[in-house]
Amino acid sequence: MSKTGNLDLIKNLNRSLVLETIRNEQPISRAMVAKKLGLSRSTVTLMVNDLLAKKFVVELGLGDSLGGGRKGIELGFNPKSGFGIGVDIGRTKMMVVITDLDGDIVFKQRFKSTNSIDEIIHTIKGCIEKSKIDINLILGLGFGLPGIVNSLTGEIIDVPLLNWEQFNFIERLKPFFPFPIFINNDVNCAALGERWLGGKEKIDNLFFIAIGSGIGSAIISKGDLIEGHRFSAGEINHYIDRDDLKNNRLSPVNGVGIFETQASGPALSKFGYTPSKLFLEYKRGNTEVEGIVDDFVIHLSTVISNVVSLLNPQKVIIGGGVSGSLDVVIEPIRNRVSKLTPIPTEVELACLGDEAGALGSVAYVFEKLQDTDIF
Repeated sequence: MSKTGNLDLIKNLNRSLVLETIRNEQPISRAMVAKKLGLSRSTVTLMVNDLLAKKFVVELGLGDSLGGGRKGIELGFNPKSGFGIGVDIGRTKMMVVITDLDGDIVFKQRFKSTNSIDEIIHTIKGCIEKSKIDINLILGLGFGLPGIVNSLTGEIIDVPLLNWEQFNFIERLKPFFPFPIFINNDVNCAALGERWLGGKEKIDNLFFIAIGSGIGSAIISKGDLIEGHRFSAGEINHYIDRDDLKNNRLSPVNGVGIFETQASGPALSKFGYTPSKLFLEYKRGNTEVEGIVDDFVIHLSTVISNVVSLLNPQKVIIGGGVSGSLDVVIEPIRNRVSKLTPIPTEVELACLGDEAGALGSVAYVFEKLQDTDIF
């Protein structure tokens, strides 16, 4: 990178730090921002002036003096200065949300899923019109897609549910929208959504597992999404254990993974109950389903325990469509995990339901833009 490029990067990083400090500590003066970040007052003033011009920051009036000197003007964060669009495309539905910078939803609508690029473009344009948001305030558009995608280049590698492979998704959409576009795997986005808005605090070391029509997972380490080589980190549906090997149960190259055949929604439904009905019957004390549910708890707890031993996450969050029925077994899962690994972790159910992926797509947009000159 050139010297000029390095200076631009440092400037963007400093501006992001100033904005994040104002956001977290508001109301706060320029002098206090400089003191907290160890930056010169002149540097902070330049950054704040830029943020004021872009309306990301507003002046709130005079505050207390610092060290008995002249009172400084306090600053606050303006969440309505920018908006993000998140789109989660699944097997049967497509969710579109538009939020402000704090994640407050200003528009939300569900649509029937589609693999038609033209239809997707038309739908998003319609949502922008219906939201009545000034398009100049929209900072970016993010997609959570159910498959393997190259988040760096925007290329689709393999999204079998939509019958997509080997084309550049972002390049196809770029001519139709005046703002940046980003893509990632849908489970990764759901994890980002839960991290952003699902709890009281942001967790920097998190493992998210989605249990629905399939099984997937996402890894967040030190605040960063871990995507892996060829963007396939988290394909936990292919997890196997010693018992699987002894019984010659192996994951096919292009088929359903072994763990998915043991703990997904379809795996539970093969016993004649929908997952929600199965766990309801278990809660009612129906002895006919006890063995089925106990096996599910064992399979899931074993996988979670091995992940905890490998990654040492602060928290494991269980999401996906099946998670809404797991309140009756979350305590047995916690207890078993605590016995199977000596490494402590928190195991919780997801909070955001089917909005997690779309909200996480917005979170991904804001994250990718944070170190650019947009903020």
